[in-house]
Amino acid sequence: MTNEKFRRQLRQEANLWREEELINNSLYQQLSERYQFNSIEKAASNRFVLILFSLGGILLGLGIITFVAANWQEWSKAVKLTLLLSIFLAVNIAGFYLWQTETDTFPAVGIKRRFGEGLFIFGALSLGANISLMAQMFHISGSPYGLFLVWGLGVLTMAYGLELVSLGFISILLFGIGYWQGIAEGSVFSAGEYSWLEFLLEHTAIIGGILFIPLAYWCQSRVIFICSLLLLIPALEVNIATILSLNLPFGFWSAIAIILPIGLLWGYDDSLLPKIETRRFQPLARSLAVWLLGILFFSFSFQNSWQSLEITKADDTIFRAIWGLIDVVLFSFLIFWEWFNLVKPSTIKSVKKWGLDQITSVISGFLIISSVVAFWHISINPIPVVATLIFNIQMFLLGGGLVRIGLAQGNRRAFWGGMVLLTLQIISRTLEYNTELLFKAFVFTLCGIGVMIAGLWFERHLSRQH
Repeated sequence: MTNEKFRRQLRQEANLWREEELINNSLYQQLSERYQFNSIEKAASNRFVLILFSLGGILLGLGIITFVAANWQEWSKAVKLTLLLSIFLAVNIAGFYLWQTETDTFPAVGIKRRFGEGLFIFGALSLGANISLMAQMFHISGSPYGLFLVWGLGVLTMAYGLELVSLGFISILLFGIGYWQGIAEGSVFSAGEYSWLEFLLEHTAIIGGILFIPLAYWCQSRVIFICSLLLLIPALEVNIATILSLNLPFGFWSAIAIILPIGLLWGYDDSLLPKIETRRFQPLARSLAVWLLGILFFSFSFQNSWQSLEITKADDTIFRAIWGLIDVVLFSFLIFWEWFNLVKPSTIKSVKKWGLDQITSVISGFLIISSVVAFWHISINPIPVVATLIFNIQMFLLGGGLVRIGLAQGNRRAFWGGMVLLTLQIISRTLEYNTELLFKAFVFTLCGIGVMIAGLWFERHLSRQH
């Protein structure tokens, strides 16, 4: 949909073209009818009215909240419950009425829908207040993380029903807040009565994949897909961390912690899902896998990171850590299935031989080497110097590979991602070791000049390709 800023600039230019006789009155009239120049001022007036209504609505809402707070203790439970439900329903019904309004005229395009979506967001936020106040009225106690989990599931239901990206993002954010708050409180690690909220915490990796990944396809939103992965991957690592508390081989599970998230993301293929024929989100998953690989290499490119890595003993206070094995095993089977489909011949790409492509082979080599080094250092013999050297070499190869891909494909993100990795490696090595300030200043200056020259050369290279 053409936005108002473009239409206003086009009207200004069209008037100038007509004055310079570059276009005639007939062509100007066609442009005016197509982009509705006459309705631009009316759109600005409608937007001003919308701002006034929004400001008035905020003040009205503050007045209602103040009135309710002043009389809250005097009202009965029935009145309180009726008031809470009425406000929630009224806001969402009004939002739905405005949101479903469709029109073909430029002044009203998107204004009512955006206002209706804003009411939906307000309704989603008020849902948490309703849950909290109802819990207080009926003396239902619980940890704050439970409120955020239930709140997130409620907003998730609204997001599925309305197919709104904003509600999907809010639901993931609320669920993530509840998850990390529950982890911080130690709810997963404490013994005692088992509740369904603790079940959600323990299996957030699986539940997040089942609930939020389909929402990304339902809303066709890359934002929801990325946010879902940012919730799912750390939850999977937490499950592996709980397994490390048991009397199991620490080196083996450390290697699994390295392979599992990156391998899961790189092997992700949309076409493996039922009724999905495109690879809409596969590039996003692979980009996140490369980011994680770069963070892994950078984190273990310091000697201190290997010297501080020691085997932790099991803690008897940790309860039900064995449940984390369920998520890890299921995702391990999923990785085997993903990489099996990467190896087997593909009818889509007309590949008739079994095997991996060049980039996937390099990524798999990085994962295998990293996991073997971690396993050897922890379980067989500490090799902090060798491990640091290997991870620095891998970081250099990854950065150089990204730069090469950026140059070959004209991809700015890949090129600058590789440049950032290489620059970080040079600067971090300078800061890690005892070097004089004069040498550090020389390195920083050299890196700055090198980045500027590389950027200018890359842009000129792109212009030659075009």
